[in-house]
Amino acid sequence: MSKKSLRWVVACSVAVVFSLTMVVMVQAEPAAKTFGKLPIPKMTPYLLGLMKTGNVYDLGVVRSHDMPLWPGHPAFRVLNYKWHGEDMVLYPATYTNELLMCCMHSGTHIDAMNHIGEVQPDGTIKLATETPGEFTTAKKAKEWWGSNRGDGRHFHPIILRAVMLDMLKYKGGEDTGGEITLKRGYGITGADIKGCMAAQGIEVRPEIPTAFLIRTGQMKYFLKKDGKAYGGHVAGPNLDGEKYMVSIGGVVTGSDTVSYEQMVVLPHPVHRWMMFNGIFHNEVLNLEELAKDKVYEGVYIACPLTIAGTTGSMINPIFIH
Repeated sequence: MSKKSLRWVVACSVAVVFSLTMVVMVQAEPAAKTFGKLPIPKMTPYLLGLMKTGNVYDLGVVRSHDMPLWPGHPAFRVLNYKWHGEDMVLYPATYTNELLMCCMHSGTHIDAMNHIGEVQPDGTIKLATETPGEFTTAKKAKEWWGSNRGDGRHFHPIILRAVMLDMLKYKGGEDTGGEITLKRGYGITGADIKGCMAAQGIEVRPEIPTAFLIRTGQMKYFLKKDGKAYGGHVAGPNLDGEKYMVSIGGVVTGSDTVSYEQMVVLPHPVHRWMMFNGIFHNEVLNLEELAKDKVYEGVYIACPLTIAGTTGSMINPIFIH
């Protein structure tokens, strides 16, 4: 074989190998992406082992026009868009549908990374993104259709070990407006979390991604639609309590209040720390049935809506015992 022919064969072989490599790369599935520090969802043997009875608890609330809301959130409205016989008749059938007006923080929900920002010394507003350790500014993230970083499009199904902390039972409560709840404005510490887990017989497993869910008793006011008593000055974890939960495996934390953290003043130090560290939280969780049945450990499952531009998602998470 001549040198010219040999070079031609080698060139053709390299081209074929390159082409096959590109085909494999194109056909290969993209690497799985996570949002913040949420793990890739997987039902592991360990999680299956946490399901003792198979009982399923719905932690979500019924959303309605008259439910309590955080004052900074828009009203929740379900408006008739088409109505039976008035707009269109597909004889003999009629139909109706609706226009939903609300934000993603209506009722039980999970906050996205872009929900709370922080003013910097130079006046810019720092926002967390979908990737822990990466940040942007409010100015760069704003689009006419919402936010372009750290938004709801990055959510994926969440499957975690669940620990319900009945802090009301552990610490005791007081009358805060007609119902017995944890003392208003109380800051739940790391020592409180540790003590409550020990009292409930819950093992500390820092290597297991966990959803820690805190009961203060405030849900009683939500269920009564008592917005004045439900919102505002409520108990919740302070920064010490939050950091402790994260140190023992917490990637999602949450409570039955509308503000989640200890609400004494508005700067939201716990929210900011969580978002800047890729940690998520739920608000407005209904933990009353779990408390009634004394169910403290199981599996948490939530499927947030993946909507571009949003600052969170309404969810109805479930707890499987």
